[in-house]
Amino acid sequence: MGLDKWIKPEETVKKSEKKEDAGSTRKPKTQPIEKKGEKPPTKLTKFVLICSKPKCKYKKTIVKKDLSEKDRICPRCKNEMKVQ
Repeated sequence: MGLDKWIKPEETVKKSEKKEDAGSTRKPKTQPIEKKGEKPPTKLTKFVLICSKPKCKYKKTIVKKDLSEKDRICPRCKNEMKVQ
C-alpha cells in the first residue's frame, strides 16, 4: 500500500515533464532583422595571374573585386602578368 503512494506521483511528474519538453523544442518564427545603412554583400572574383616571361613562370591567385596595377606586376621579375 505504501509503495503505490510513491509510484503514482512520479509517473504524473514524468508525463508533465515530457509535455513541457515537447513544447520547448518548437522554434518561434522570427523575421529577418534588417539593419539601416547595411550595404549589400560585395561580389568577389578569383583572379589567376601568370607571369608572361617563360623563364619566370610565377603564378599567384587573388580574390578581389577589382585588380589594381600593383597586382598585375610580377614580384620576381617586375614584368606585367597575364590574367587567366
